[in-house]
Amino acid sequence: MEGSDGDFHLLKVLIALLSSQDEDVATIACYDIGEFVRHYPNGRAIAKRLGAKELVMPLIEHENVELQRHALQCVSKIMVQNWEFVK
Repeated sequence: MEGSDGDFHLLKVLIALLSSQDEDVATIACYDIGEFVRHYPNGRAIAKRLGAKELVMPLIEHENVELQRHALQCVSKIMVQNWEFVK
């Protein structure tokens, strides 16, 4: 995700896709961002710095239930400090 230049271009693309009119695209972007945050070292801070949290938060109240669920899971992953204690 980081890329050779360290600018996280793919993560930036995923964050931009959160604003897509296609609900399936936004749903998949939420999932992928959440997984990045969960698995990438310091992923939480990087996603927050790039503005992911601010774009995902309004999607929690979206009319599409599937998009709501993935947005809530994404925000939860961004907010969790230490995955060792989550079971």
